Amino acid sequence: MKTERIQPSVRMAPLIAAWIGLVTLTLVSLALGEWFRGLPGLLFPVAAIIWLKAWLVAHYFLEMPLTRTFIRRLVWVFIAFSPIALVITDLFGRQLAKWLQV
Repeated sequence: MKTERIQPSVRMAPLIAAWIGLVTLTLVSLALGEWFRGLPGLLFPVAAIIWLKAWLVAHYFLEMPLTRTFIRRLVWVFIAFSPIALVITDLFGRQLAKWLQV
């Protein structure tokens, strides 16, 4: 049984598209923060943008599809954990602070 090893891409077009996507998402998050400042529902679009930006970086720049399964899953868990932690901290910050207070 012969298995082919996937090689990293040397094409620049996907990287440029990912970079344009990152810049666009950054501008969208800035606009959301400026226009909807203080809106309670703003947390969820911001968390989604953070997740999407991290996914773009991991997929295109870190080339996660080419890594071993353990490392790939570890990175995807970290990418999922960051926005979830942001939402939990924002929604339950006071309770967490009281609970974790030494």
